[in-house]
Amino acid sequence: MRIICLPMLGQTSDPHTMLDLGSTEFHLAVPSVPAPELEALSTSLFDGWEAFTERSLALPDYSIFLQVEEGSIKGAARIGAILGVVYLGIGNYGDFVSGVKTITEQLSSTKDFLTEHARKVFSCTEAATTSRKRGGSLVAIQRLFTKVQQGTMTPDEAMVQAELILGDESATAPNFIKDLENSLRTCPRFHEQFLLPLDPQGDSQALETDDTKYPTKPNRHKPTLPPPIQYRVEVWRESKDKHKQTRVTQL
Repeated sequence: MRIICLPMLGQTSDPHTMLDLGSTEFHLAVPSVPAPELEALSTSLFDGWEAFTERSLALPDYSIFLQVEEGSIKGAARIGAILGVVYLGIGNYGDFVSGVKTITEQLSSTKDFLTEHARKVFSCTEAATTSRKRGGSLVAIQRLFTKVQQGTMTPDEAMVQAELILGDESATAPNFIKDLENSLRTCPRFHEQFLLPLDPQGDSQALETDDTKYPTKPNRHKPTLPPPIQYRVEVWRESKDKHKQTRVTQL
């Protein structure tokens, strides 16, 4: 499913560009619903997700966006924030590496909650639900630490990659860049791993990548084709101090 980019994520009143902090896509194999009901259910889903994110994500400000389409139910959501705000959140957890790890874990939990809450709101069984998570900029930064610790990338090479990941935002938070570089140069290196007969794959560092849940029971009957997609509901908030906005589009 294609995620639609709204102006609110890149053209807000804030001069900084929002960093992508991760996104979620889900598909619920349930019948379509009328437009007014789709809007009400999507708004309810957004409100529940927003409340959970407020409790779980230790960032002082961020934007959140949810899109739901009918034709069965297909959804996409994402969270964004400016780099300076992300740096403030990281600073709540001591050292830089721990802060990045904690914030990425918090973001991951908001994505898990969204899919589970969507199932409840739209009365869909787990077996009829599929989802995919994408990690965003912080997960990409976290991977750089892993590569440096493994010895597959030098700190200088990692900084070049980090600036590509952060783009123009890297110039807006020099303290973030300074702490990132210092942490890359001082992070402990992993011990060399030897492959053992009982562990042919060796040790690995698990970071968030695409995480798709597939139905636990295959559908043994040819599914009935859903009706054509007719409506899309978009609900978003540009920041914590902005009003929630909703848009319903006939496709």
